[in-house]
Amino acid sequence: MKVSRLLPALAAAVLSFVVLAAPATAGSLDRPANVERFMDAYRAWGRNAQNVDAYMNLFVQDGTARLWDSGLETPRDWAGIRSQIEGVLRLVPDYVFVPETVTSDPDGRVVFIEALNTGTVKGKPVSFKTMHRLVLGDPAAGKDPSRVQDGRRFWDQVDMFRPVEDPANPLRNLFEGITASATDPAPAVPLPPRIRQLAWNREAAGILVAGVDGTATLLGPGLAEPISGRRAMTEYLDRLFGAVRDLALEQRATVSADGTEYREWIGTAVALGGADPRTISFSLVERMVQTPTGTAWSLHFDTLDLIASVHTVKELRVRIFG
Repeated sequence: MKVSRLLPALAAAVLSFVVLAAPATAGSLDRPANVERFMDAYRAWGRNAQNVDAYMNLFVQDGTARLWDSGLETPRDWAGIRSQIEGVLRLVPDYVFVPETVTSDPDGRVVFIEALNTGTVKGKPVSFKTMHRLVLGDPAAGKDPSRVQDGRRFWDQVDMFRPVEDPANPLRNLFEGITASATDPAPAVPLPPRIRQLAWNREAAGILVAGVDGTATLLGPGLAEPISGRRAMTEYLDRLFGAVRDLALEQRATVSADGTEYREWIGTAVALGGADPRTISFSLVERMVQTPTGTAWSLHFDTLDLIASVHTVKELRVRIFG
């Protein structure tokens, strides 16, 4: 387990912060008006996702919008955004998009949205979650604050490619067999941003798990239901860290409101999928919701390059996109 590789200095640094209070949340359930206008348009498009023009109308209209996605080294520009959604609709003509959770910062510039995506791929039903970090237009720069200036999607591409996987060599679930373990009453150890970043980049599962209370649950790719217990959560993170090396993440957008906190981590890693090590763009979002019974912790990231070789990934793309 990579937790055994923790640097003593890192552990000491974490312990030195145990007396700090957890960061206060900001905002209220009354989201800014521009966010509400955007969400009205987003939900309306999701109910009729075949309307490409309505989708493009979600973005600032001066051609400067950018959209990042799982598996991409660079963002899509205006033309690429249109091409991408047209490709999705050719692949999934019955595509339906349903936003389920929405949290924004108080000024309405940054929004995190979790959504359910459903449809049929190559005759087989698919259903998967996506996490979206959206930066809405800055009115001070002449941008419409109810449209997207910069977006990033976090999702596990394995969910999309399963309908075309090779039955003789199926895409494995990196987290197969992990089940809940015993919970405990121990409180969370507050992890300031710099310590949390070190914990991710040092692949320190034990430190990250110590950052949530002992009654917390964890939900992420490969899990049908949330798992509880520090042992189970540590095993989950160790499986992730066992599929990468040289993880280098930086914290980007964060939003905290009404007991819900999002953290966006962007960077690179060496993916080990298919015994074919290669450097990839790697990003994830952490979502933490404070509930009466403990923290509900969820992670959103892509596992495709962590389990499949370059050859397999290319072959899967040909099977879907031709």
